[in-house]
Amino acid sequence: MNKVIKEEFIEFEKYHKNIYNIYFHILCGFIFMTFLFLLSKKYSYILLSFYTLLILFTTHNFLISFSIYIFIYFLIYFIKQFNFNKTITFVLFFIFYFLPDLSHFLTNEPSMLNMDNLTPLSLFTNIFYLLPFSLLCLSNSS
Repeated sequence: MNKVIKEEFIEFEKYHKNIYNIYFHILCGFIFMTFLFLLSKKYSYILLSFYTLLILFTTHNFLISFSIYIFIYFLIYFIKQFNFNKTITFVLFFIFYFLPDLSHFLTNEPSMLNMDNLTPLSLFTNIFYLLPFSLLCLSNSS
């Protein structure tokens, strides 16, 4: 695993021990990443491919990268059938991006990202690595 990403994962893992919280993060992660890619309409699959390569080359975990690609690929295909406009797609992205914080509240687990430790890197990591990090936490908890 890339050194910076590994450090971010170690920090992420500290705040994600509850199995229900992890499952909820995975569910929301798949949905919000799908809506993020759908914002680009015709480039959704190309961006998904680049995202998968980013995850593969930084985590060095083929199974997680491939799983993310397959699930999001079919979610994009399925959700495109509803033909949501950009505003609804954007709102759904934000709803499912912030829902994992509710999971922290419900499971009494502290939230990792707050205004005290918000940086461009932590924001980037929280958006693009929430799903792979959650899958890694799930595999580590098994």
